[in-house]
Amino acid sequence: MVKLGAIQIFVSDWQKAKQWYADVLGMEPAGDYPETQAAWMKFDGVDFYLETPNPGWGSGWDAVSVGGRRPIIFETEDIAATVKAMKWKGVRFVEEIAKRPWGEEVAVFADSDGNEFNLVQSAG
Repeated sequence: MVKLGAIQIFVSDWQKAKQWYADVLGMEPAGDYPETQAAWMKFDGVDFYLETPNPGWGSGWDAVSVGGRRPIIFETEDIAATVKAMKWKGVRFVEEIAKRPWGEEVAVFADSDGNEFNLVQSAG
């Protein structure tokens, strides 16, 4: 049986990212791995690893990038209030709130390394 183990987000400075994700999204620090330049974070029952990629880890790691659109969706019950609160904390929004044809509202924000994520308020 296969299950989701964790989500990796690649960052340029894992300690700076750890602070950003805790302050902005409310992720809980769960462990530090200085030897691999990674922070283990907990968020809504999911493990996240904020890692500085190292091509020395093996084949394929040289192709890992920091920044750009990521296939991770964060949800909120009140997108307008959440966007306002995040902007107050200095978060940059790449796309402002827009309603999708299927009814949900979406905005796209970037972390301190330019990793971009969807913020969604479901329709209904």
